[in-house]
Amino acid sequence: MPHGFFFQRVMAYGPVEIGTDHNREGRNCYTAACTTDGCGWSGDFNTYSGACMAAKGHHCQIR
Repeated sequence: MPHGFFFQRVMAYGPVEIGTDHNREGRNCYTAACTTDGCGWSGDFNTYSGACMAAKGHHCQIR
């Protein structure tokens, strides 16, 4: 059975959105994903500050 993603808090830094979720162990995890069409960048982080730094530093290669 697939794991559903139900983000509790979503913040946006430009085209990158950060959402909080619970991983399979029940701990909070943070996912940052670029919403630009064709980019496909995303990352999972243990801390919110890590996700924020990655979101602020992300530059799409799509032109």
